Amino acid sequence: MQHIILAVYWIVFGIWHSVFAAEGVKNFFKHIIRRGFKYYRLCYSIVAVFMVAYILYFNFAIPTIELWDASSIEKIVASIAGIIGLIIMAVCIRKYFFYLSGIDVFFKTKPQEHLQVNGLNKYVRHPLYSGTLLFAWSVFFWQPYLSNLISCFIISVYTIIGAWFEERKLVKIFGEEYKKYATEVPMVIPKFV
Repeated sequence: MQHIILAVYWIVFGIWHSVFAAEGVKNFFKHIIRRGFKYYRLCYSIVAVFMVAYILYFNFAIPTIELWDASSIEKIVASIAGIIGLIIMAVCIRKYFFYLSGIDVFFKTKPQEHLQVNGLNKYVRHPLYSGTLLFAWSVFFWQPYLSNLISCFIISVYTIIGAWFEERKLVKIFGEEYKKYATEVPMVIPKFV
């Protein structure tokens, strides 16, 4: 039963996250809260952090089933992959922190919106998603528990769906420039040749 609750928590988070990120919903709140709307993204980010923190706590707190006994080699490889995933996530969050978190409302200068094609974006269009997936699956292969598998599966599905919607939004913003970039750089899994 607790595994079903875990899945429901992730699904509810995914729905909440998507609904409140949707342009129509943001426009609705912009109309309702007017001047206070500048804090919308900040509030959204704070709620998201608390939701994810609780779901992760629940994920690791519930009794679960070990699917197999991970070998030392599997744990080493998973640890290395997890560290790489965390580094990628940290680089992306640092790069986009002001915009992603919403704390940019406290600063007078706003970053100009332009298509990011340097750094990690030379290898994948959505490096934060890549790092997130790498880290999540490394946790599963380090501790192959049913609860971790459920979390990884739902995170992966949500990330892929999120990337698809993000792609549509970026095409609207950057037009042909983004379409050309999308033909040259993979979405989530990098190619180095």
